[in-house]
Amino acid sequence: MKANIIIIVLILALAFACKKKEEVKVYYSDENSGTFFREKLSNQKLMDSLENRTLFNGDTLAYNELKGIYYIGGQRVTGLLYYSLIMSNKYNYKRASFDVYDILTHDKKVLDDKTKKMAYDYLKKSK
Repeated sequence: MKANIIIIVLILALAFACKKKEEVKVYYSDENSGTFFREKLSNQKLMDSLENRTLFNGDTLAYNELKGIYYIGGQRVTGLLYYSLIMSNKYNYKRASFDVYDILTHDKKVLDDKTKKMAYDYLKKSK
């Protein structure tokens, strides 16, 4: 009798342990992150909002999102310098000071002495 109960318990335990587990679904996209951020870059309403919050409120979250969009969207050198200068000078945001340095020293081959001095001043300001 005891043996029958043990066998039944084992069979039930095995039955519950062998339940089919859900498969994890993986979704693939043809888009890469650069494409995603270039789409954000072309979203004028989003960009205006981020730019205004950065320039007029000193919103560091908006600045960092703007920075991500410009960096990954491929517009780091041409687009972000203006906002970095404003955030550094007007709002004393140290991260923006470093970004000014980073942008100005992007291509050291064409860096003249005046620009190099300016870049290092912003590097000092970032500490």
